[in-house]
Amino acid sequence: MAKTYIDGTSCKAVNGQFWEFFNISVNVEKLSQYANEKGYVNMTMSKRKEPGQYGDTHYFTLNEWSPESRDNNDSSGDSTGGNFQNNSSSNDEVSVEDLPF
Repeated sequence: MAKTYIDGTSCKAVNGQFWEFFNISVNVEKLSQYANEKGYVNMTMSKRKEPGQYGDTHYFTLNEWSPESRDNNDSSGDSTGGNFQNNSSSNDEVSVEDLPF
């Protein structure tokens, strides 16, 4: 799936005295075009390879994940890509054999 870059957003990482924090700006008028049926805009923040023209260190893309789209793309029926076999019994106990690593 192609990335949809969200226009009207900016993010700059700033080092504070004890930790890093982010200054985020959003143009609400531009952001509204990305709203889903519930009125939310789901975004993914990613680090830029190099700071942008105005010092932006991160960018936002539209997160279009939904449970329905996962079901359509997942042919194995589980979220681990089919590499995990469920050996647990019906009493929901977890044993060492159940761990995928």
